[in-house]
Amino acid sequence: MADKVCILTSSLQVTSDAHKILEFVGYDVREVVDLSELLTERDIQMILIYNSSLKVAYEWVREIKTETDLRDLPILLMIRHKEYDILLNLYQIGILDFIEMPLMDIELISKVAISIELKKSRERVENLYRELKESLNLANQLQKLMLPPSIDLKSNIWLTGHYVPSEVVGGDIYDYFTTDGDVFLYIADISGHGLQSALLCSSIKSLFRSAMRRSDSIVKAVNELSDSMKTVLGYNYITGIFLKIKANGTVEYLNCGHPNIVVYDEVRFEEMKMKNVLPIGMFDYVYSDTDIGTFSIEDGKTYLLYSDGVYSGFDHTVMRGRSSSERFMDFLDKEISGIVPEILPFYIESRLRTIFSDLPDDFSFVCFGKTEDYCYYGDYDERINTSERSMVDMYNQVKKYALSDGAIILLNNHGRYKTLLGKMVEIGYLIKELPMSVSMTFDDISVMKLFI
Repeated sequence: MADKVCILTSSLQVTSDAHKILEFVGYDVREVVDLSELLTERDIQMILIYNSSLKVAYEWVREIKTETDLRDLPILLMIRHKEYDILLNLYQIGILDFIEMPLMDIELISKVAISIELKKSRERVENLYRELKESLNLANQLQKLMLPPSIDLKSNIWLTGHYVPSEVVGGDIYDYFTTDGDVFLYIADISGHGLQSALLCSSIKSLFRSAMRRSDSIVKAVNELSDSMKTVLGYNYITGIFLKIKANGTVEYLNCGHPNIVVYDEVRFEEMKMKNVLPIGMFDYVYSDTDIGTFSIEDGKTYLLYSDGVYSGFDHTVMRGRSSSERFMDFLDKEISGIVPEILPFYIESRLRTIFSDLPDDFSFVCFGKTEDYCYYGDYDERINTSERSMVDMYNQVKKYALSDGAIILLNNHGRYKTLLGKMVEIGYLIKELPMSVSMTFDDISVMKLFI
């Protein structure tokens, strides 16, 4: 089917040559003398405009570009003489080009051909972008399904996690699960971004969980993960911290080139001194038991794991003699200190978004701590371990306001205060009943600091 070109003209006689030239080389040419007539045409590839008054031509273009469905079509203007001030305004509102009369057939044919091809190329790119965006959105949904619940309780360890991708999907993954009474937790970061890194994330989750079911050794599991990933990593590598938390609070860890854990006591943040070995996939390194480090979870302490993408916001800030990691620690002490521990992953991201307009890298946060006095509901699980009747009553009341089957509730007793975390739970009524409480909301996550 021939490409259709419409000529909007104030004189059919003046534009007849253009009509004949374009028709001769194979275009379907229609001439109209009124803008309303132009709007009735369908499947137009481009518009040529001629008016003896350049000011009237400007008004035609302005109306097409601002008030009609033809605004995205390329417009070529035919003029008898140049009025530069009006031409400048015409370029600003969207004409593609102009051609002076009398017409040169080669110039007319080439400009029309180029304009139509540019339009078609743009449409192809837009269609490809739309398809890619749909694929990335699907990949994003799949990646979210790979992550564990953002609020969880494993044995007597509470956990919260949050992932922020840079390009809809990215290369961070974290997970926590229990095997034979031990809690396993890791956070990993695949070098690179985008769909390839996201697909590798799914492999890490399935391989590590599978390995831990066969052995309770994180060294064996990480070596098995390393062997399995050799063929698919290519030039990429993986940094990560892998933890095994025993029932008595002792933690074994293997840190493969990842940023150290940060410890928070609600007053300040301090980086834990940790053993650190090579990332997975680098130099065919084989991990051994000597690479394992240990520490014990302390009451009142929260342990924060994160990926180094969080440094990206600090890379361009000026602070002589301070690295990005040091500036991040300064940020935690100045901006985050004092916040309730369970909400750290969500609150840190919120503050980073406020301070930095652009965070080019993806990043993740996972934090955990020990609790002995709690009420928990989520993931088809319900556990109550408290002697305080008021906590049980509040928990039962909050549970009535769950907004879906995927709702999660965690009520923790910190002694001096209690924290209530809810996902897809309406807590607005509590704010009215407990005016001394402090509340915050992040998307579908709500938290309250309760003084009861």
